[in-house]
Parts: sequence; C-alpha cells; structure tokens
Amino acid sequence: MSEDIHEAAARWHGAQQHDDMDWEGFTAWLEADPRHRLAYDEIALLDLQIDAARETLQPATPALAPISPPRRLPRWAIGSGVAVAAALALTVGIGFRQSEPDKPAVREFASAAGTSRTVRLAEGVTATLGAGSRLAAAGTDGHMQLTGSAFFSIHHDPKRSVIVDVGGARIRDVGTRFAVNSADGVLSVSVEEGRIALQLPGQTVETEVDAGQEALAQGGKVVLRPVRIASIAAWRSGRFVYDQAPLALVAADIARYTGQPVAVAGSAAQRPFSGVLAPGDRAAMVSTLTQLTGLHAESDGQTIRLVDRTGG
Repeated sequence: MSEDIHEAAARWHGAQQHDDMDWEGFTAWLEADPRHRLAYDEIALLDLQIDAARETLQPATPALAPISPPRRLPRWAIGSGVAVAAALALTVGIGFRQSEPDKPAVREFASAAGTSRTVRLAEGVTATLGAGSRLAAAGTDGHMQLTGSAFFSIHHDPKRSVIVDVGGARIRDVGTRFAVNSADGVLSVSVEEGRIALQLPGQTVETEVDAGQEALAQGGKVVLRPVRIASIAAWRSGRFVYDQAPLALVAADIARYTGQPVAVAGSAAQRPFSGVLAPGDRAAMVSTLTQLTGLHAESDGQTIRLVDRTGG
C-alpha cells in the first residue's frame, strides 16, 4: 500500500481531534477506494498500540499537566511508520491529573465527534467509547466515571471490583460485557454477557441485570426488558440501532456523533423510538429521525430541537 494513502489516513485520523473536521470529506475519502478503509483501520490500530505502550511506561512517568490542545505536525513529519506513530501520539488526547499527593493519578480518555475509541484500562478491562464521550479512571482501583456512551469488556476477577459511575448512578461489574448510554437524566445499561448490578443515586438497593437484558433508568425507577444481543452498542459496527429507546438518548447520540447540539423538547424526549440511523452529518441524521417519528426540527442557529407539534 502506498505511503500517500497511509499519510492521508494519518491526517484524517489526526483531524478528528479538531472542531473543524470535514466529516463529509472523510466519508468520501473512505468510499473512494477500499484501500483507504484498510489504511485507516491500520492507523487506528496503531493508535491503540500507542495507548498500550504508554500505559506500560506510566510508573516511570511523573504527573503531567491536564490535557493540552493537540499540535499540528509539519508536512515533512508524516511519511514513515515512526512519523505516523509520533503524529498519533500527539493527537491521542489522553491526560493525567493529580488531585492530591496521596491519591493515584486520574487517567482521562476522550473520543472525538464522529469516531469511537477503544482503550485498555487494566488487565482484562477495556472500554470502547462512543463518539464524543469521556472516561476518567482513577489509578488501578477499578473506579471509573463515564460521560456519554461506552461498551465495556471486563474479565471477572474476584480480587477486583470494577465500578462505573454515570451521572450519579453506580454500575458494579460481576464479570461481563455491557453497554452504557446516558443523557438528560436517562440511563440505559444493556448486558451482552455476564451480569451487572445497577444502583441509582440516593438508593441503597441494587438491580441485577443479566445477559440479554437492558435496564432503563429514569425518574428514580429502573425497568428491565429483553434486548437483542446484536443491537447492543451497534455503533461499533457503523450504525445506530434502537429498540424502544427514549428519544432523549437518540438525540444525544446524534449530538455526540456530529459534535453539534441536538435536543428533544418536552415530553417527546421520553417517547420510545425503534429504528436504525446511518451515521452522517447532523442535518442528515435529524432529517431521517424526523421522517421516522413525525417530529419537527427547529433551529435557533446553534441547537436543533425536535418538537411534537401535535401536542401528543
């Protein structure tokens, strides 16, 4: 494969860390030649390898400042495997912060709009962040805080307790693979394998969620229902699949994926939605959603709001 294709793949990968990313151009580039997708996947894999290598060096690395803005490399710096790795290392977006001298450093991971990102958090623990999501992991004690969506794969270890905090809710792993999505007071946890225990803010009772189940939490209540395994975190394979999902979560997915605000007005935010959305720009995804739901899109120049004009 030519160096020009790998150079372009590295530049597209790095550009995703910037607000002015040309998503239409990126999609056109991927579709122009099958080799482009292969080259991009190779670059993304190299990104993950850099993450893993960085983690092995952490004990010898002093506490660093919070995440700094990514730097651009000059054109001559791209063109070889070493240069590509250097470019990725500068655009990865991992930060460390030390809150108190006697507490372990907090590792922070973020995914850009339009792309997911897989990170290795500890032995047997990985997380794939949905677009526009953030995850903070405190040292190696298995305690994490998630904003947005993610898919977790955790090998059960009786000596380790893995806890994920999402908007005040607490998800305790019992050795599993599960997906989390949250927005505007709505939380969805779908279990692909194993079992998790969910505890809502201000409550002491845990709700156990088994493989093939989804826990939908809102208004201080948890509802369990069956979920198709194939639809869990389907965004990992390039599409958004919903089965009776509150529209608030659907709008949040579009907003995080496109990097532009989308909201649902009033009680329509809780309306269940079933369907499939293809990734695209905000206008295209919102247009598809309005056609499937009958809602109307209104814009104030910045945020698109989906409104039910029928009053239902």
